[in-house]
Amino acid sequence: MKHTLLTFALLFISFFVMQAQNNESLQNSESLEIGIESQIEPQIDSSYYGINIFSLVSHSADDEGVVKINQSSDVSKAMERYIANNKTKKISGWRVRIYFDNAQNSRVQSENIARSFAAEYPRIRVYRSHVSPYFKVTVGDFRTKFEAQQFSNKIKGQYPSVFLVRENINYPSL
Repeated sequence: MKHTLLTFALLFISFFVMQAQNNESLQNSESLEIGIESQIEPQIDSSYYGINIFSLVSHSADDEGVVKINQSSDVSKAMERYIANNKTKKISGWRVRIYFDNAQNSRVQSENIARSFAAEYPRIRVYRSHVSPYFKVTVGDFRTKFEAQQFSNKIKGQYPSVFLVRENINYPSL
């Protein structure tokens, strides 16, 4: 009787161990799939730059649900303070150089290119600089090379001499 009970207990335990191993291998395969997908660079929607996320989330339309944020006003104040304190900080990133020349009319031409780009892409920052003897116009604050390359491909028709530049960039607006 003891042997039968012991055999039954071992079978019962081995069944649960096999089930646990199957569940673990399933979770590992899911994490592997997630890991492969996470290698794809996320798309950043620049249309939300400069918009207060707290007011955006609590906004509602007639055909949508309502989101109500119950939080201390200290949280909003702390976020505003954090943004104000970190405006001057920079991180390593990428920009797209759309103009680089040292001809006699380069100064005027760089001003015109910077002005026309800012008019066409108002949400993307434009940086105009002069490092003797070159006038440069560089645009964007991209955290990854992939983002910068996507944008340069988008504007390559208008600015055929574009190339990517690794620089210290401003933090993206929240």
